[in-house]
Amino acid sequence: MTDEFGDSVPVRLRWEKESRYYEIHLQQDLWGDWVLTRIWGRRGSPMGQITRVPCRSYRDAAALLASVCSQRKRRGYEPVPL
Repeated sequence: MTDEFGDSVPVRLRWEKESRYYEIHLQQDLWGDWVLTRIWGRRGSPMGQITRVPCRSYRDAAALLASVCSQRKRRGYEPVPL
């Protein structure tokens, strides 16, 4: 999640299973703070939910991202290329 210069870079990941999807974005807001955005719902439906979690640092955000990745895997979601 860092580029060759050691700078933090945005991340966008998506998982799916049967009829469900889960997407996560890690990016900076307009003030330079890192925000983890979670989006989930039923595939093919306009309905879904979204939450935004402000993070103190990129390191904290990356730790939360790693936790989400583990949870998706345990729950049977498969990664989908974006």
